[in-house]
Amino acid sequence: MDKRLSILGSTGSIGTQALDVARMHGFPVCALTANSRIDVLEKQIREFRPALAAVVDEGAAKDLRVRVADTGTRVLSGMDGVVECARCEGVDTVLNAIVGMAGLLP
Repeated sequence: MDKRLSILGSTGSIGTQALDVARMHGFPVCALTANSRIDVLEKQIREFRPALAAVVDEGAAKDLRVRVADTGTRVLSGMDGVVECARCEGVDTVLNAIVGMAGLLP
């Protein structure tokens, strides 16, 4: 049985290591989030094809929406978007790799 993952903070060191594990075991990734590193997040979206992605920085989220318009991934913004990724339907495991107090709400 596959574990369906949501990785909050996927562009940081813990998040990228979690994606290494997902890649190695073939775990599907349903949602990814980042603060503002959309170059890294775009590559992750293209590889893992999550249903949702969220970027806390609203301007960066707007840019990412344009970049990944061809993927089918819905890009959300702000902390509300991150919380929605934590609640992504069908997810078995949520890894919260967001630094500090910002990770408490999700």
